[in-house]
Amino acid sequence: MTNAQIPAKQLWLATLAAFATGLLTLVIVIMPAEYNIDPTGIGTQLGLTALSPEKLNEAPSAQSNSANMDGLTTLIIPAGSGKEFKLEVTEGGQVDFEWITDGASIYVDTHGEPFNDPSGYFKSYVIATTGEMKGSFTAPFAGTHGWYFRNDSQQDITIQLFFEGQYENPHAM
Repeated sequence: MTNAQIPAKQLWLATLAAFATGLLTLVIVIMPAEYNIDPTGIGTQLGLTALSPEKLNEAPSAQSNSANMDGLTTLIIPAGSGKEFKLEVTEGGQVDFEWITDGASIYVDTHGEPFNDPSGYFKSYVIATTGEMKGSFTAPFAGTHGWYFRNDSQQDITIQLFFEGQYENPHAM
């Protein structure tokens, strides 16, 4: 065997190894994550099938129809103004929440209003000025329940709001 034959043999072995590695990656990782096809079952065990576009597209439709959802929103409250974020909750529905600002304190009124009540009645659960809050509420009546944030500062405030529980139609107002 001459020196010219050894590099060619090593090149073929390296090519074969790269092809085998690529094929294994395709079957074990790419097919489950991209196409929700998992012939080995390893992709499911690793949680890769949940990343497929088919599975990711199921999540928003499930959220719009389900009474139990998880939510996250980012609110920017301009200086000197206010904004509400509401959830529709049936009587007895519970919502757990946590929110945090980008460091500044903000006025918040966590409250609820009954559906179709022309009187303007609302019930406040918490009124405070703080930079973060964590808690839960159980709706005493069917209606819109959520948060009114008022920014009395001279700079915009960003809020990350996480919520989960029994609600529908989350929306900013």
